[in-house]
Amino acid sequence: MRASAAVLADTGVRLWDLLFPRSRVLMHRTRVPYVHLDGLIAFSKRDRDGRVDAYLAAYLPDEVALVFFLGGDVVNAAMLTPLGRFAVPIAQALQHIQGEAERAEIAFHQAPSEQLAAMYAACVQAPVGPPLDASSAEAVFRALYECRWSGTLELISNGRVNYVQVRDGRFASGHFSDQRPDEMPGPYLARLFTSVPPEPLPNVAVRAVPGLAALPPQAPPAMVAMFRNVVWGLTDLLEQEHPGDGAKRAERSRQRLLPRLPILQYFGGPRGVEGGDPLAEPSELAEALAAWLREVLGELEIINPGCAPRLVRDAAREHRFALNAVGFFERLPWRIQW
Repeated sequence: MRASAAVLADTGVRLWDLLFPRSRVLMHRTRVPYVHLDGLIAFSKRDRDGRVDAYLAAYLPDEVALVFFLGGDVVNAAMLTPLGRFAVPIAQALQHIQGEAERAEIAFHQAPSEQLAAMYAACVQAPVGPPLDASSAEAVFRALYECRWSGTLELISNGRVNYVQVRDGRFASGHFSDQRPDEMPGPYLARLFTSVPPEPLPNVAVRAVPGLAALPPQAPPAMVAMFRNVVWGLTDLLEQEHPGDGAKRAERSRQRLLPRLPILQYFGGPRGVEGGDPLAEPSELAEALAAWLREVLGELEIINPGCAPRLVRDAAREHRFALNAVGFFERLPWRIQW
């Protein structure tokens, strides 16, 4: 299969050549048609040996998709493209991988959670800090030390991706792609900028970002589907209570909230018609849907006291444990009796 010539934005490095750090190889880079992606994800969730912190890197024709796992659960995703880097909904990342299966390769590697947070930060945060001279490790760290900078440093050398944590301008820790077992961090970092003649000097790209203390969780596809079912269920119940007006009332409430809570554009509408998944943390999703319930049922509660908790109970009964786990019911003004 012909390797992609697409280049990562602002680096001059081919996306196809990117090699990320890993503590253990769970699956070597393999053609996607040979991999059962759903089976890999299911194994990570249910099997004790699969419940690890890890990342899945999918090398697609014009982009690289990164899917992050914590304790075996898929928690977030990002894309690296010639136009830039950005977070994406998990479902969208998986769809891209499956849609390009014939021309893609995939690798699955275990990595510490601190590295996963650094990888995600490098994708979603804008570069900050002083101008950096990528001619040598000494030049880079001199500039960082002079301003006592703290954050996450991404160093890419001939496709080898490395993440360095910097505190007050000094090296604190790092995650390296091909460090030898007996090699100290200082000599390794210096080696990223040098070569042995007649080999040319490596293509080095340096990116400094604020960094993240932890990898943020994204609402997974199953949670999004659950909230969609709750919205559809409540809309159906409202229509039964107020034929010809209940569904319209629900939609009017959603439209009123959209300017303040744009995440609601991904919910509502005819049952079974799904839009894209939102890019949001579980708490954001729970708060947006709770706000919609407060809006639409608050009006009815004035007219018919006691109807709101009854309708919530009926619409959410099937998913009550999962909804309770994300604090959904705590955001409602009514006490729900099961």
